[in-house]
Amino acid sequence: MSEQAKILEDMQELIMAILKKGAATEEEGNKLDELENLMLQQKCYRSVDNENYECQGEEITSLLFNKNINQAIDKLIEYEITAEDFFGFAEYHYDEDDEAEIVAIFTDELIVNVNKMYKDKANT
Repeated sequence: MSEQAKILEDMQELIMAILKKGAATEEEGNKLDELENLMLQQKCYRSVDNENYECQGEEITSLLFNKNINQAIDKLIEYEITAEDFFGFAEYHYDEDDEAEIVAIFTDELIVNVNKMYKDKANT
């Protein structure tokens, strides 16, 4: 399990515990802030030299949105981001209410295809 996957798992567990209780303690709030800060240090959040994107994950998302899947796979490999970590980033980073058209591209079919293409290309 990658560091990013572990951070996301820890965040989900903490959020579920908070939801069950109905409120967060100060300690839980601090832990959530700490996890969010760690998440922002992951590879998908590294900045890019492109004024259209804030980070590498957004650049890859744009390629997928524009149906440039091979280029997106190349960027994943270039940036040393696994497909699993990229989709974890996408789930965490994009809000359905604010960016519904972006969220809509992340279909099960796309995820399966990108994972397969990534594995095939990364292992050659």
